[in-house]
Amino acid sequence: MDKSSNNSWLVILLISACLLLPFLESMHGGVLWGLNWHSPRLMDTLSHNLLYIKLVLVITGFILLFVKPEKIKSIIKNKIARWLFFIIFTLVAVVQIPLLCLGIMLNGTSLSRLDYIHKQSTFDDRTIYIYTADPGAMGKAYHYAYLNCPLAFGRYELKQIAKFSWMHQYTFYIEKNNLVVIDKNPSGLTHTFDMSNITCAS
Repeated sequence: MDKSSNNSWLVILLISACLLLPFLESMHGGVLWGLNWHSPRLMDTLSHNLLYIKLVLVITGFILLFVKPEKIKSIIKNKIARWLFFIIFTLVAVVQIPLLCLGIMLNGTSLSRLDYIHKQSTFDDRTIYIYTADPGAMGKAYHYAYLNCPLAFGRYELKQIAKFSWMHQYTFYIEKNNLVVIDKNPSGLTHTFDMSNITCAS
């Protein structure tokens, strides 16, 4: 295999990596294929930064697709296969670019609300994490409470305890095998969720 052929294969691999890796990561639903490293807050921050990286990769792959047609042609000899390559990867790029731009626009404001979205406290040997899903005017806000279980290599696993209606300010603690959440508003509602069957060992 000569140097020219090597360069052509490199171009195809770069195009494929730049366009497919961001697409597959986005389709998975979890940051970096569900890495779950250190804390949900860190993963959320990382997901925002990944949007910029993925956008740069997709644009790079899209540009290479059209500025290096001869390299692609030298490897993919069949005309139909070559057209399929161009069409499929063009669609992958065209779909991703506006969605990534929209994600950057929407997620930019949430970076300033990390303390509001992510709350975590440890009580003895149990760590409780509460995530606030607040779509604003587009829907109703909820809180999701989880038991945060440590895994090897600094990773974690979340086990859902409960979903409950939004509160502007609240505090929470563990009492025996119950998660107690207290609304700080004048109403002072108290929510109690049984955690007897939710453990990191199960």
